[in-house]
Amino acid sequence: MNALQKGIALNTRKISGYVADVSQDESLFRPYEKVNCLLWNLGHITMVRNTLIKILSPSTKLEIYPSENELFGRGAVLQSNDAYPSLESITEYFIKRGEILIELLANASAEHLQSEAAIKIGPNPQTNEELLFFLYNHETEHIGEIKVIKNIISRLR
Repeated sequence: MNALQKGIALNTRKISGYVADVSQDESLFRPYEKVNCLLWNLGHITMVRNTLIKILSPSTKLEIYPSENELFGRGAVLQSNDAYPSLESITEYFIKRGEILIELLANASAEHLQSEAAIKIGPNPQTNEELLFFLYNHETEHIGEIKVIKNIISRLR
């Protein structure tokens, strides 16, 4: 298992643990008005995982849940709580996409990883591998936000 596979697997385990005892209402808690809730952060990184899948397998038809891009895409406006899917369903998508990523990474050729990235996101990723690591880092940053919100939720119980 390579470093990126290990990181994806670790992040999946972390998320599974963080959300295990969180209710839907708690997942929508915002420490202050304009901050993203735990559910939004999870939905966003679940969406980012589809981008990782597309980098590794451009011809793959992505599984997208209802309103995914509108709710969790870059620049998405915070919605009322009832607009969001269940924490359970988002968690299932996150885990499933992680499994797909680990498999795709196991089969990724060195040539594909070193190819110029077709998707242009981030400071200056030149290759597919650099873009994968950039987006993995982005996922990890949001997991840090999820951990902070989870700690607040736990302390407010």
